[in-house]
Amino acid sequence: MAAVQVDEATLGQDLRQLARFTLPGEVKGAVSRLPWTPEDQAAVAWLHRQMEELGLVPSLDPLGNLWGVWDVGAGDSLVLGSHRDSVPQGGAFDGALGVVAALAVVRSLKRAGHRPRHNLEVVAWNDEEGARFGTTLFGSRMYVGALDGGQLANLRDPAGRRLEDVVRTAGYDLGRMRPSSSLSRIAAYLELHVEQGPVLEREHQEIGIVTGVGGIIQERITLRGTRVHAAYSGGDRQDPVLAAARVLHRLAAVETEQNRLRPRAVLGVTVGRVELSSALVNVVPESVSFTVDSRAPDPRDALAALESLHEEVAAVSEADGVSFSTTALNDHTTLAGGGVRTEPIRFNADIASVIRGVSQDLGYRAIDIPSWAGHDAMALGPRVPTAMIFVPSVRGLSHTPLEFTADADAGRGANVLLHTLLALDAAP
Repeated sequence: MAAVQVDEATLGQDLRQLARFTLPGEVKGAVSRLPWTPEDQAAVAWLHRQMEELGLVPSLDPLGNLWGVWDVGAGDSLVLGSHRDSVPQGGAFDGALGVVAALAVVRSLKRAGHRPRHNLEVVAWNDEEGARFGTTLFGSRMYVGALDGGQLANLRDPAGRRLEDVVRTAGYDLGRMRPSSSLSRIAAYLELHVEQGPVLEREHQEIGIVTGVGGIIQERITLRGTRVHAAYSGGDRQDPVLAAARVLHRLAAVETEQNRLRPRAVLGVTVGRVELSSALVNVVPESVSFTVDSRAPDPRDALAALESLHEEVAAVSEADGVSFSTTALNDHTTLAGGGVRTEPIRFNADIASVIRGVSQDLGYRAIDIPSWAGHDAMALGPRVPTAMIFVPSVRGLSHTPLEFTADADAGRGANVLLHTLLALDAAP
């Protein structure tokens, strides 16, 4: 089967077609496809048709995950896929590449007249991003039993709509959502994804063999002072905004110190949201809160950065006469539904070895690489043999309309996915 290849042109066309299912009126290149929306329903309908045309049997599970099954009567399945949703004003490749590449693999096998030994399943996971309700990895975590839907009913989106109501309007019932009772059928789960970082492009590599997902620790920090008029003398204020500025300056310094002189970065900290209790130009706000996302291939580095941040918050608060509080939001073990906070979520080493050999046989430059981002694969990883394949992101950009991966790079990734599948299918 060495001559079997994915049709790169069709793969690119499918990516561009899927990108059309987005909120109307977006800027050029942007994809806004949130869960439980008409845009998502249109994407599901299109993917459903593609599955039918390939001879797969499509179905939506109670969680909103779309499955396409090639049933050859085997006792277990090889599963390929990724997520179909996006962040607001995201790009056309995050998640979507893994879904259309899985379809491209099936198309190649069908055209070659190949009949697999295992059942093959393609999945388009629902709500991986969590961009609407904060329900990151909703479809995959619910599927494997790492998330309890009963705790989510009263979550609200930015427009104030309750999750339970939105789900019902979309034709689903939160109360009927249950974990899969057939996880044991999955012999392996494979996910192709864009890197969402600069390493592969910078190091002139074509394939990333993903070792696992590193530490992801997210918190919200709130500083509280005293609301006063701008006329109040500066030296006498309890100003939480200036206190926050000093804290964030120290956070940036910690990141710089950790990454200095390293061939690859070992720590990334992001302040993604800042909220003030007042929006008046002539008022010192009573409070400011900001989120901190600390990530590192080694979770201990992510935790150490937050410990340093906590020390700085306490010191600045005391010096500036403000109070503070810290709220845990999420971490990699919560997303995976298990694991140790000081350890990464590791993927299957045996499948990684297969991917390494396939990449070499195809003549592709490949390196082992950790994922700095969370993926559906991390929910599957602790429960079934799981692996991920990365392809380069131009300039490392993702979650932006500027997100881009060349057709040639996407094609190489899909071919590695195809031949990894064939190797696993042929293994005794």
